[in-house]
Amino acid sequence: MRMMLLLLVILTSWSAFPAKTEAQSSVSNAFSLPTQFRHEAALPFSYTVTKSNNINDLLASDPNWQQHDAGALNLGEVDDHVWLKVILKNDSLVEIPLLLSINNNLLDSITAYIMQANHSILTLDLGDSRPLVQRPIKHEAQLVPLEIPGKNQTIVYLNVRHHGALNIPLSLWHPVEYLKYKSKFNLIYGILAGFILAMIATNFMMYSFTRRKYFLHGTLLLTSVWLLLVHLYGFGYRYLYADWQWMQQYGQSILVLLSTLLLIPIQRSAILPVSPQGNTDSILKYLLLIGSLVTITCTLLPISLAMKLAYVFAISLVLYFCTITIFAKTTKLSHKLVVTSVYTALLISLCYQFGFELGLLSGALLERPVTYLCSLFLCTYVSYILAKQYIAEREAHIKQQEHKLAKTRAEDALLKEKLIIQEQAREDLESSIDERTFELQVTLRELEEKNRELEKLNMEDPLTKVKNRRYFDKRLMMEVRRSRREQTTLSVIMLDIDHFKRVNDVYGHLAGDHTICAFAQSIQQHLKRPHDEVFRYGGEEFVILLPNTSQQGAQEIAEQIRLSTEQCVVNIADQAIRFTTSAGVYSAIATDTQNPTIFTDLADKALYEAKQQGRNRVCIYQHKQET
Repeated sequence: MRMMLLLLVILTSWSAFPAKTEAQSSVSNAFSLPTQFRHEAALPFSYTVTKSNNINDLLASDPNWQQHDAGALNLGEVDDHVWLKVILKNDSLVEIPLLLSINNNLLDSITAYIMQANHSILTLDLGDSRPLVQRPIKHEAQLVPLEIPGKNQTIVYLNVRHHGALNIPLSLWHPVEYLKYKSKFNLIYGILAGFILAMIATNFMMYSFTRRKYFLHGTLLLTSVWLLLVHLYGFGYRYLYADWQWMQQYGQSILVLLSTLLLIPIQRSAILPVSPQGNTDSILKYLLLIGSLVTITCTLLPISLAMKLAYVFAISLVLYFCTITIFAKTTKLSHKLVVTSVYTALLISLCYQFGFELGLLSGALLERPVTYLCSLFLCTYVSYILAKQYIAEREAHIKQQEHKLAKTRAEDALLKEKLIIQEQAREDLESSIDERTFELQVTLRELEEKNRELEKLNMEDPLTKVKNRRYFDKRLMMEVRRSRREQTTLSVIMLDIDHFKRVNDVYGHLAGDHTICAFAQSIQQHLKRPHDEVFRYGGEEFVILLPNTSQQGAQEIAEQIRLSTEQCVVNIADQAIRFTTSAGVYSAIATDTQNPTIFTDLADKALYEAKQQGRNRVCIYQHKQET
């Protein structure tokens, strides 16, 4: 009998061993989050390629997941659905907010399925084939917001579809760290993009003043390069054509063609060194015509084929430019070398981008500024050579005028000297205006960004993330004036946590901060209208501003908040904190716009009355309370 029992125990342990191993394997694939998590660039995940297009079919099919430890996932062109599984484990007791970044702005379709703690599935849609408004975070980057509860594990499934080579770099960020990174990135990008915009504006102004066609060609070339950079970095999708998915899909191929085709008019204007063969100009003319037809054709082809056709034609065109430059006859060898290096930089940029489209390169494209630096070099040199051409023509024109004046001897020496001084002063003034204009644009852009950050800091309470007392004073003045102008009732609710000092004394100030945040979130959940807003008035005291709300409506909202607060439980380190709130309500039609604080004073008196009557109640200020 004992032998049979022993054999049964051994068989039971042996049958349970694979399940335990599988569970351990699932846990080993999870990424454990430290308490002070900031950023993880090499996020491990699993992936599989299947025909399942929704999460239910995927889970039912029991796919074969392959582990990918770090780096970007590069699978080339894939027709089926590519699924990624990211397991995040929070070993701490505190909930950790995260941002899962898919560092490829040009992916067509991304559907994120987040397994919640209550076994529900949250579905989020991303990708540049969808409108910007559908994204969970309206941002140029592909971001998935996550909140990992304490002592819990969250699984995120990503369903990715793309028209070309699949390049999926993943990184995990704390929201604050990502904001710092993007602020620094956008500042640098904004300065460099502003520099190109300044060159575009300068060339357009020069065209407006001089009517030289090469300035117009330079303006169009620089504009197409700038739009290409804006498109690649996602800012075009966010600010220019958020609801125009066709442009987001075909914009790269069109702009790549335009940024190379627009070099042909500048080549034909003899500003750049060109091979002296007699048919070179005709070839350039035909190439411009063929390129225009290729651009139109790309809009009718599938996206993947249009992208490849655009890059192949653009690279071939740049190679032809290099050839006619190398065989050009020019007195200045340095000029030929510089132009060849410019075309080489453009060729490197195109091959670099094409490498990502073919799947030869992988990783985060935006973190490697090859395309931007090459484009900046091209734009700078084009602006320089156009300005130099204009100066040379201007100098030749001046010399011709001087020669005519010397031949006719119609002007005396004093008039000649005056004309030279005026011309020099005008050139110096134009140069000074251009420099000051550029410096002013950069300074204004920096000031605008700093002002936006400062305005947000001045309006928001750093602890509860609701509006602060300073913003409340401004808003109260606006609503009091509106109440008097429109003769509508304005209601103010003052709320205070009962016995809050006891919470700090018993559980500590950190628990008190969590209690205040939970109280603020509870208040926000009961505000339904856009103009209803909650403000932190001071300490544990909050105030609610309800425009065009009767006394009865304000009382109902205050009572709902009181009941919700009474049922609220804040869990801190195995401690359950319960608390109640008292509220004071005052409603009236404003009569004196010079004294808006009467609403807060009378609501505070009603709050004091609620405290005196035993707390955990709502009191309404009545004029009969005044003695």
